[in-house]
Amino acid sequence: MGKISVSIPQKMEQKKIATLFQLIDDRISIQSRIIEKYETLIKGIVELAFNHAATSDTLGCYITQISQHNKTGKDLPVLSVSNKHGFVEQSEQFEDRIIASDDTSNYKIVSINDFAFNPARINVGSIARLKDKECGIVSPMYICFRTSKNILPEYLELFFKTVAFSYEVGKRLEGSVRLCLSFESLCEIRIPVISIREQQSLVKIATAFYSKLDVEKGFLRCYHAQKQYLLSQMFI
Repeated sequence: MGKISVSIPQKMEQKKIATLFQLIDDRISIQSRIIEKYETLIKGIVELAFNHAATSDTLGCYITQISQHNKTGKDLPVLSVSNKHGFVEQSEQFEDRIIASDDTSNYKIVSINDFAFNPARINVGSIARLKDKECGIVSPMYICFRTSKNILPEYLELFFKTVAFSYEVGKRLEGSVRLCLSFESLCEIRIPVISIREQQSLVKIATAFYSKLDVEKGFLRCYHAQKQYLLSQMFI
């Protein structure tokens, strides 16, 4: 280690460099707090709307299980459900290896606004709505369903992000080795019921805030990238 040659700038320049990086770190910290505030605000708006619903009903009244298999072997994107990013292509989630079977005839077809969840990982948020692709296929292990005309899929998606839903899921997990949630148990969970017009209003507000949140997260990624770039160029 003692033989490694390192360029050391003058102390005045060192102070300027340290000040610059401190300013970047401060901006990253502020941006992180901005994102946290938006996430808290969205959560509060959604929770408030659900808590003030006059009635509730079981999810089974509003969702229908689907199990259309890819019997003809259509060349559709193979999807997975992550607990952070929702539906993602398996090629993106597992970059270092191929997970999908060569024979995808038994895989289930999902269309836009369909839902899917991993029965063994729904307790960590592995449930999502397909919203950026018209169609795809998922592993047979996933349970897939879609909404009826009496409920907006976007409204149901908001419900799945609530504390109340997570609590109800935890109460219904079953299994000796791996805790799982069946579709029948999912159907037993009660959801606050509001009119379609109120659902549309809530979805519109939440969507606007989520769009703003995505912008703020983009800024945060840029600040991190800027810091990493400057660090990588310091001792060249």
